[in-house]
Amino acid sequence: MRCVTFPFALFVWIVFTKLCGAWTPLQNAFNDRPATASESVHEALVKAAIIPDILDDFQPSVYVTLSYASRHKTVDLGNKIKPKKVTFPPVFNIDASAMAPTRTLRSNTTYTLVLSDPDATSRAEPVMAQMCHWIVTNLTLPFQSPYSDGALDWLSSFFYTKEPEVFSVQEIMPYLPPTPPPETGYHRYVFILLAPATENDIQGELTKPKDRPHWGYGKVGAGVREWADENNLVAVGANFFYSKDKKQ
Repeated sequence: MRCVTFPFALFVWIVFTKLCGAWTPLQNAFNDRPATASESVHEALVKAAIIPDILDDFQPSVYVTLSYASRHKTVDLGNKIKPKKVTFPPVFNIDASAMAPTRTLRSNTTYTLVLSDPDATSRAEPVMAQMCHWIVTNLTLPFQSPYSDGALDWLSSFFYTKEPEVFSVQEIMPYLPPTPPPETGYHRYVFILLAPATENDIQGELTKPKDRPHWGYGKVGAGVREWADENNLVAVGANFFYSKDKKQ
């Protein structure tokens, strides 16, 4: 595990996208979310077979909102996004105000966000599934958020740290942009927010997957479920989109 540095170019990109209003879709997503968000998310996960393909059945306790800011694209429970629009990591927030009270969000809880593809190399023949695309951890709940009270913003979390030159977010697996191969149809790209298995647990040192295909477990279909179990984590939220190569 390594501590992520904050490149100047990325800082310029953040400022540019914010000034251009690229974060507006993310803010609007919070304003437009349904009152029964927990049920809506669960229903979408079941309908897309993410439950049980990737996760065991669970009731989401946080709403995970993500936006690919530079392309004005918000991840929205199974919408379609072109691969060229997801080149850089998304910005994201988590919010519990619209969810069923199945779990309490605490300011001292550490969260982990992962991105996985259960359809590598294709949904019909997922011989490389699951593919690990991203693991970022040490996400905590800031006291303030640019978008809504009690929400977590990934980029702002870089600035909630006691050390002015050391940023708190830790990247276990660098972001691998979704690039579905030609003629393999739509892939499900699933973001899952993980938390310690019980509310009072303190997250320990997380293991790094040995490889991206099968998350290093060497078994078709292995991935988030096995890694979460190994690290004593459970799913508390999720979101996803579909993407395919233009050549079909």
